[in-house]
Parts: sequence; structure tokens; C-alpha cells
Amino acid sequence: MITRLTIENFKAFEYAELNFTGLNLLTGINGVGKSSAIQTLLLLRQSRGMGGLMLKGNLIDIGVGRDALNASAATDEIRFNLAFSDEKTANYAFNSVAEADFLQQTSPKSESPAVDQALFSDTCFQYLNAERKSPSVIFPASGYQVQQRRSVGKNGEFAVHFLAHYQLEKVELPSAQIAESNTLITQVDAWFGRISSGTRLTAISRSNLNIATLTYRFISGENVTPDFTPVNVGFGFTYVLPIIVAVLAARPGDLLLIENPESHLHPQGQAQLGSLLACAAADGVQLIVETHSDHLLNGVRVAVKEKQISPEQVSVYYFERDPDANEHVTEIVQPTIDENGRLSQQPRGFFDEYARQLDRLLQ
Repeated sequence: MITRLTIENFKAFEYAELNFTGLNLLTGINGVGKSSAIQTLLLLRQSRGMGGLMLKGNLIDIGVGRDALNASAATDEIRFNLAFSDEKTANYAFNSVAEADFLQQTSPKSESPAVDQALFSDTCFQYLNAERKSPSVIFPASGYQVQQRRSVGKNGEFAVHFLAHYQLEKVELPSAQIAESNTLITQVDAWFGRISSGTRLTAISRSNLNIATLTYRFISGENVTPDFTPVNVGFGFTYVLPIIVAVLAARPGDLLLIENPESHLHPQGQAQLGSLLACAAADGVQLIVETHSDHLLNGVRVAVKEKQISPEQVSVYYFERDPDANEHVTEIVQPTIDENGRLSQQPRGFFDEYARQLDRLLQ
């Protein structure tokens, strides 16, 4: 597990230090560095073994050196430090060249202490981008990505194939099991039922065509609808499917990086997603999640209050910028959550926005 990430001279940050726990929520206004924190980890992963920092890779493309270097940096050196729960550390320093998309490593290579960590593992890592696969009648299949790497794809494009292939695999997260059977497909159905009652999924891998298909049906009492393809049930189901599948298929010790899991979900669904993330973290999965959803956060807070996860296993980071400051500097606030799910502070413009708008309506 990653316990600390230190960033120097990278994008929004002259210096930032994030102390990670099991479930880490990165929140705040747009354009202040939430994505930059996740990008740091993605850059290190896609650059493993290269002796430098690959800015344009298979996980992420952030441009060239001038895009990576903080505007106020005193030097041209970008530095990252990682600390892990087994007390290992890894230090990285790279020389930023304005037009280069590969930055040479200037520090002694220190990958060897970290290569056994989930961040660099072929099978213990998932990254889900904010731009996920849209609804379709057919979905791509990949034996390599699904069977060899246990990946749903960075855009969730292989989630249907993954579900079809592993649907009878046992879910290894006791806290996340809300149905009698602990097979993946049954638990996926159960969590979908919390988002939209009575939902049932059928995922089929058609290996001869190298595709996978997905249908939904809805059960209410003894009434069962016909099967519907994803294009006929809206964006929300298809967008959240990779999240639910990846989380339930994770194993203790895995690392998941997720951007905007709440996209296209109604408030109840967002809160239930927060509960699922909390359950997975309670069972040893590490999640680093960028979110704009106070409903998702509240789902996590309720999970803390209901003892599904301890407050010590949850970290909330709020990224903000002082509008009156002379420099474009990001500040990071870390409110804590107590055992009753209460936040130690309410950063302005996010957690308090509902109350602010309600006050205006009542005037």
C-alpha cells in the first residue's frame, strides 16, 4: 500500500505531500491539481524500467516538459517520492526539458525497492479514466488484458468481457458481499440493485468474434422485462459498470485509481457507490478516487458511522486556490472524519454548497 506521495515542481504543485490510507478521496474545485496527483502515479507506472519519465504513454499523455514543470519552479527538476506500508521508499528525480516528451532520470535509479508494489504490478492494479466506454450493442474483448492482466481497461472497455469471463469467480471482499452467493455476477447484480432496484445483467463473451455482449432485465415481483441492450438503458449503467466490476473483482492489496466514478449516476446511486468503495477499502483494497460528488462522500461518511470502515482508513483531501493570492498556488486541506461520520471542517464551495444554495432559497 502507498502510504505517502510527495510531489515537487510538477504541474500545479511546487510542493505537495499526501498521506494515503485505504480509501482516499481527492475533491475540490476544477483546475487545482486533483488530477495531477493521480497523474503522478500513472506516469511512474507507465515509465517503469525506462530510466526516465514517459509523458506520452499507454495510460496518460500530458504533453511535453513545459506542460509538466510547475510554473513557479525554482529549478528544472521534477521530483516524486513514494513511501509504502512495508517501509520501503522510492525516490525519483527527472530533468524537465521544455519540448521533450521523455524526461531523463537524474537521481540514482530506485525502482528496485518498489517493483513488488501494486502500483507496478501486472495484475494488482486498475486505472479507470473519467472518459469511459459509452453504451453499445457490442463491446471489445481482449484475452491478454482480461485473462493475463485482470484489467477492465482504462476506459472500462473490457468490463463486459471481464464480467463474462470471471462471473463465477468468488468475490474476496467479505464487507462488499450483500447477496447470498459470493460469485462476481451475483454481487454485481446486487450492487446494481442498490442503484436501480431489480436490475439483472447478462454478460456473454463471444470469443469467435472477439467481442462481448451485455443485456439488462428488470424484475419487479413476478414481472420480468425483456432483455435490453445498454443503448436502451442510458449512460449511467454503462458508465458505472466498470467501477462496480473492478471494485468487486479486486483482492486485498490491490490498487485502484478511479476518476469521477459518479458520472451519470443519480444521487442515491452515487451514495451507494461511496458505500461500495468503503467496503472494499475496509477489506484491504487501496483506492485513490477523484470525485466532485458530495453524495459519494456522504455514502462514505455513512459507512464510517455504521462501522463498515474505520475513520482511520479514510482520507479526504480538498484542493483549493486562494483567489486573492498573487500566485497560482494550490493549497490542500485535509478534513478528518470522526467515528460518527462528521467532518472536522467544511471547505467552502464544495461540502457546504447545498446549505449555501438552500439559504438563498429561504431568503
